[in-house]
Amino acid sequence: MSQKDKPRQITVAEMAPHVHSFGINENKVNKISNWLISWIENALKSGRIKPYDLLPAKGDLAFHIGVSKGTIQNVFRYVEDCGFVESKQRIGTYIKGEESAAEAVKLTSKRELAVIRIKEYLLSNNYKAGDYLISARKLAQITGISNSTIRIAAASLVSEGILKKQDKNFVITTMDFDCEKLETLTLVEKIAANIRSFIQENLSEGDKLPTNIELARNFNVSVKTIHDAVKLLSKEGILHSRRGQYGTIISDSGAAGSVYHYERIELKIRHFIAENCEVGAKLPSIMALSESYGVSPKTIKKALDNLAEDGYLTFVRGRYGGTFVTDIPQGVNEAYKWLALSADYVSNT
Repeated sequence: MSQKDKPRQITVAEMAPHVHSFGINENKVNKISNWLISWIENALKSGRIKPYDLLPAKGDLAFHIGVSKGTIQNVFRYVEDCGFVESKQRIGTYIKGEESAAEAVKLTSKRELAVIRIKEYLLSNNYKAGDYLISARKLAQITGISNSTIRIAAASLVSEGILKKQDKNFVITTMDFDCEKLETLTLVEKIAANIRSFIQENLSEGDKLPTNIELARNFNVSVKTIHDAVKLLSKEGILHSRRGQYGTIISDSGAAGSVYHYERIELKIRHFIAENCEVGAKLPSIMALSESYGVSPKTIKKALDNLAEDGYLTFVRGRYGGTFVTDIPQGVNEAYKWLALSADYVSNT
């Protein structure tokens, strides 16, 4: 890439974000998000900005508009959810092309999924107008969706008139709404389905999958989205990622020796958690698991690290520490799950 083709940093001054005033019940995230999407669309059409140009730092934009950095963080997440920008660690948030944005908006975003799940929860629990909604943290536990996405979805329900913000809580204003069935897919699930079709049409067992960068280019999504989609397919047994030069291999899910040793142990521990544990339960020690499964402590540690990375476990240090269950493994195609919480865990958290 030549020096003149390198992405430039967009300044706050040229964006002129005149959205400083907000009504009493006006949602700041929605208002700023709508302004930012409109600005990006107009600036791309006029040629003032190009794809891969970087947005200003969140702190700078927050200071100019007069809101918190957390508000701008939620704005960026919403706009990224809609396909107009993408965030890269250590790089920043950059503009995506108009075609990428148009394609992404057609997919079910995480926010849209969360909105539907909250509506389902309200209907199934017989809420009435005037009732207080439970906290975002509890909704996240019930639906399996992150706290931040739940908060953004709640803000969308405020704009729809279904909720209103009262102090730090949300209150139900009406139960007169339809809960549409979710027939579309999230972006990761959609890309996973596309990769699955690509494999069926072009590859055989034992073939090597193209690199994540190549797939990202072919499907017009981020490398992170490809990574998450490949992870889904790996859990289904369609793929197995190997280190080094081997890459990701198309596999027969029943083929012996197709996974690393620690991956087989990870699967056994996953089944153990699903069949025997509640959220908050403490697993046996690494040494105890090592003796139980007849493998080295290092293999157990690697398996536990992978399960922690997937959000099923957390490690707590200290006298009363150990390895604790934070989620129950279930089918990868389930949109959300109801969790059985142990009384001890609830009282401690």
